[in-house]
Amino acid sequence: MNYAAQVKLMTVDPGARFLAQVADELKAQLDTLKARVDDCCGADGPSPVAPQGDAKLVVPDSAAAKVR
Repeated sequence: MNYAAQVKLMTVDPGARFLAQVADELKAQLDTLKARVDDCCGADGPSPVAPQGDAKLVVPDSAAAKVR
């Protein structure tokens, strides 16, 4: 089930439904790009740039965060 169908079941809010459609379009584009990279570089190509899963935010120490 795509995002738009899931959101349609949850709410009648037109903004939420629009965002779900945008999410579906972006997912389709991302899937297409992944397939093109796999065709070009192979599925075992370079590792992804962004971390997978839940990435923890790195908080700078207070001395480095001060505005000078």
